[in-house]
Amino acid sequence: MIIDASAAVPWLIATPFTRAARRLKFQPGRAPSLILIETTNSLLKYFRVGQITEADIDFAIKSLSAALDEIVDNGALLHAATKIAATNGHKIYDCLYIALALERHEPLATADKRLASLARSLNIETQLIGPEP
Repeated sequence: MIIDASAAVPWLIATPFTRAARRLKFQPGRAPSLILIETTNSLLKYFRVGQITEADIDFAIKSLSAALDEIVDNGALLHAATKIAATNGHKIYDCLYIALALERHEPLATADKRLASLARSLNIETQLIGPEP
């Protein structure tokens, strides 16, 4: 399964999406290397409001790297992602996840409705995670 940052962040910090996201951890997961940057950026938002420390961010990113079975270099996906982004008017960042899902013939897990919609339009099996009580 291809995991995007919106699905990975709730593995690492409690959010309304955590329960749904943590179920994904029991499946083999892959992601483009961009996931480390996007996840760090998201965690920095929690740091800025005092909810986590820099040490928490470092630990979370190490945990994410260990949880994923494979982290694929962005460069290997860039050509395909660019074509997808240009054709569909979508952000290149998200299209790296789409390109990997297409290349590996694997489903995509995300909390991003727009990304899920694009993935489904490209016949990618998609697991859209949402908040749970």
